[in-house]
Amino acid sequence: MSGMNRSGGASGAPTAVLIGVTGGFGHALARLLANEGFRLVLAARSENDAAALTGRKDGSAIYVRADVSDPASLEKLAAKSFDHLGRIDAVVNLAGISPRKAIDEYTPADIDSLLSVNVKGPIFATQAFLPGMLKQAGGSVIVHLGGAMDGRVGLPMMSAYAATRGALAGYVQASNRELAGTDVSLSFFGPAPANTESESAFFDMWRKAGVSLVEPEQVAREILTTIRTRRPLHVMGGGMLRMMSAVNAVSPTIADAIGLRRLGKLVTQHHPR
Repeated sequence: MSGMNRSGGASGAPTAVLIGVTGGFGHALARLLANEGFRLVLAARSENDAAALTGRKDGSAIYVRADVSDPASLEKLAAKSFDHLGRIDAVVNLAGISPRKAIDEYTPADIDSLLSVNVKGPIFATQAFLPGMLKQAGGSVIVHLGGAMDGRVGLPMMSAYAATRGALAGYVQASNRELAGTDVSLSFFGPAPANTESESAFFDMWRKAGVSLVEPEQVAREILTTIRTRRPLHVMGGGMLRMMSAVNAVSPTIADAIGLRRLGKLVTQHHPR
């Protein structure tokens, strides 16, 4: 596996920890990695069964309850993961929430939840797993899922949410500069709009914007690519979304002119009320 230690854990198989595995992409990723021979630790707040999530009953995966917003919970998860796997090639943090509301509709509770899950969660998860990963030989990666595009594109009806994704993008970038010269890196993964229940209210909007929805299995395959290549930024969504992300990073005004303004209008028009 390019960019990843081929020796994997004690059994020689590659290893991964998936946090927030019961969300829209978690089942697809758990099954894909299991089929690729990964030994897994699966985690989320709710009770679940590893065999049901992976489709395998060979003991190659275990399930641990954990809350991404609770640092003590994540410390326990990290300890159990290293104990079970021996070494960890990848941690994938799938946890995230994305309420889409007008500026004045975001409540204090909304903002607290966004900060707890989308900002504090990735920081706590990184802090829990990083010390053990730094002690390992060979490369490893911590992948954090952000929103569509690169985390720096702010759209209407997503102001508070966009602030958390921008914070995550900055955290990943700063951490990678700090970790330069080590065998551990972080990745910001921007999934494409996907055919999931949480995105269903916006299917028509993405169609009008000319963005094709992808299946969760495709997102899972690209997360696997990020694990294998340890790519620090992986933006899905086809050429249009990648182009707008890149242009927006240089000039938001130009990005508006070539498509973000129209996308923003579509977001506003399709705001659920």
